[in-house]
Amino acid sequence: ESAGASYVTAGHIFETDCKKGLNGRGIAFLSEITSSVNLPVLAIGGIRAENIALVKRAGARGACVMSGAFACEDVNKYFHELRNI
Repeated sequence: ESAGASYVTAGHIFETDCKKGLNGRGIAFLSEITSSVNLPVLAIGGIRAENIALVKRAGARGACVMSGAFACEDVNKYFHELRNI
């Protein structure tokens, strides 16, 4: 914050194929980050429709999604659904 950052990316929160074999840091880690800074926090790593509500409850202002976007048939529909969870 003192160096002028405008947001923080925190991850990897859940298991992801991008980091095979490494456990995610989890929701407690994300909550610790969101409560420790005054900047928007974006969660990354294994974010899916099944867990994005947990990410929001942990205080993240957003999420970075890769695998789901690449695998879906309709990207606009996919992100619309994620935003409305």
